[in-house]
Amino acid sequence: MNSEKSSWSEILKASSYGKGVFSEEMKQSVMKRAEQNRGKNRSRLLLPIAIPLMVVLIGLLIVPLADGWPAGFRGGKITGDVHAAAGQQDHFEDDVILHYEPAPNLALIPDTDKAIRGFTPQRLPLSSVQIHDAVTVDGVGKYLDYTKPEDSISYFGFQLAYPFGGKDGEFFEIGYGKMSEVNFKPSDAFGLSDLRLDGKCGPHRRCAYWISVGQDKVMAYEQMDASTINEQDLDGDGVTEAIVLTDARRIYIYKNRDGRIESVEVQAALKADYKNTVTYDPENQVFVLSGKDGTKSFRYAAGADKLVAVRSL
Repeated sequence: MNSEKSSWSEILKASSYGKGVFSEEMKQSVMKRAEQNRGKNRSRLLLPIAIPLMVVLIGLLIVPLADGWPAGFRGGKITGDVHAAAGQQDHFEDDVILHYEPAPNLALIPDTDKAIRGFTPQRLPLSSVQIHDAVTVDGVGKYLDYTKPEDSISYFGFQLAYPFGGKDGEFFEIGYGKMSEVNFKPSDAFGLSDLRLDGKCGPHRRCAYWISVGQDKVMAYEQMDASTINEQDLDGDGVTEAIVLTDARRIYIYKNRDGRIESVEVQAALKADYKNTVTYDPENQVFVLSGKDGTKSFRYAAGADKLVAVRSL
């Protein structure tokens, strides 16, 4: 029995308790004990609330400090992994994987086909044809269109200048037709090309031929609808790609993949429909997708076949 209870017993003994009298001393003692009990009960009621509140306050103090800790201390299952996943989502949500496709092996190439195919142009003597038009580019070669004695159909081809191993008495035939507004220039496209011959080959179309000059063999790579041509190393691997805009305003990227030139259509890769337009900015090497939802810009990723979303320039 504690001292307070002993004091209370003494007060009862000394009082006229049997007569029903509640003295002032007894009143003060009861009020003091009741106040002490209320304080204890209040503490017990507040305890379940105080503990979670204290945990939250401690957490708020720790989180700013944790951002400055080394990565090894931040990688917890709850906080570290969530932040890491969120960061990755912000970076990769607009990345577009590019699926390149090889040119199908066709006996007859349709006008709508945008693939690049290689062929070996036939070597002919100049004396076997009648030249009707020629465009000479110093140090590069000469574009020729001509007819043959046996028919009146127009053919076209090219002659190589001396640095590329050409001989004065021969040239290489590409095939039927002719070109105007001819451009004949050096090119290192695909890591295979030495020259590019392109020109207007229809009412609104330019055709392009990338020419590879080997020691014993000349190869040509044909693209039949190259309205605008840019040659740039998009992925930074040291090999130049060709970015071609067709007459129908479709953009294709042509890339050397294991010695074979394959292509991808940028509009299809970006899932652009008739409500969207896609353009290419060669100065910044950026593809721009525009539509009713705004504008997004994409740049080719370094060392990977994908387009990465970037801020509009």
